Amino acid sequence: MKKLYAFLPAIALVLAGCNDNLEFEAQQPETTPQTSILYSGFPEADNSIDLSNMGLCEKSANLLRYVDPITATDTLGRANITAAQYAEIKAFTDELVAGITDHHAILDLCCTWVHKNVEYAYSHIYPDGSGVVNNDPYPVFKTRYAICQGYANLLFIMMHSQGIPAFVTNGILNPLGGHAWNYVYTGKNWYVADPTNSTSLASYRLFGSYAHLLPYSFDIVLYSDAHCSYDYRERSLNICRINDGNDIFTVPYSVQGFKIESLNPAEPIPANIKQMYVGSNIESFGEENNLGLKKYAPNLEYIHIDPANKKFISNLGIVYSKNGANQALHLIPSGMKTVELMPIEVIYKNTIYDHPGVEAIIFAPGTKRIDDWAIENCPNLKVAYVPEDVEVASNAFGTLGRDVHRDFQIVRGDYTNIPQIKAD
Repeated sequence: MKKLYAFLPAIALVLAGCNDNLEFEAQQPETTPQTSILYSGFPEADNSIDLSNMGLCEKSANLLRYVDPITATDTLGRANITAAQYAEIKAFTDELVAGITDHHAILDLCCTWVHKNVEYAYSHIYPDGSGVVNNDPYPVFKTRYAICQGYANLLFIMMHSQGIPAFVTNGILNPLGGHAWNYVYTGKNWYVADPTNSTSLASYRLFGSYAHLLPYSFDIVLYSDAHCSYDYRERSLNICRINDGNDIFTVPYSVQGFKIESLNPAEPIPANIKQMYVGSNIESFGEENNLGLKKYAPNLEYIHIDPANKKFISNLGIVYSKNGANQALHLIPSGMKTVELMPIEVIYKNTIYDHPGVEAIIFAPGTKRIDDWAIENCPNLKVAYVPEDVEVASNAFGTLGRDVHRDFQIVRGDYTNIPQIKAD
């Protein structure tokens, strides 16, 4: 069985010009991976509360009990609004609630006003000729047309303008489907406010009479510490920002007494983080098209998964999801230059896509077929090592110069365990 050992400089592959008929003089293989593994840094399991055992309403109510309302809501979140637009809505709200000092009375009045004065609509012909309803708070305020998202966005701005802690949440109105509403803090309680349906009540009753509203995400940061910031997203207590700048980062196991369930940052992680240790607690890295580590961690080269994790495993720095006795490719670190895969019987369309840093892919023996467009938008991919018996579709690697490097080639043979390409 043909073996290839490549001496690879940091910038480029010296194998870019090779072909199936060339033989190579064996070099002494390097023993270090792309980033040296310095220690085993998995977080220790603790006695934190497992939120996954709770219903969504109970889970959200528990998380909110430990939130500082002022700190958590002292931003406009994802609201798309200018300072002038905000000032106009504030002036209107000031006049609407003039003379009222009780925050709960202000909430009830504003919630009722939004419900009565905004018409539920998916489309509306605007002066510029556009016909899709704009659910940003100011267009809703001016045109009085919106779906539930627009109702919640406008009520949030009205509350914020009065100094009342509030935020937008998205989830499910059971059994109808997707819905948006608000949580508002008055007195010493969080209240549910659903301006689409003109209702509000204390959040501790959510899992009773309000169980038809199932929260999936909050538009606020719940907690922050020296290591991370945390939110509630995709039904999970999630790490949304990494503040720790060490080269090797250990993902925390818990915060505020709750087990952390998800690692899906919403902004760039510190650039010097090369390795990441993930404990048995993490059950999600985000949904398939929303993997924060893929988008916001361009220098991350290696991910270690605690063997006790029930959802994922790692092999040579790559994350796979467990599926019974099988594994499915889940996440390739964006800073990884050489991708050495576990045996995957069929490499389907879009198995590896949008990885501009990848320069080499090694397919393991046991792979049987690589389908059309299995590899896409990997413009620096120069070589794929493919076992002799693997069926490769004509467009498996897309288009030269676009999906792969213009000098890309397929090299046949078993090249597992060859030296890795080092990151700079």
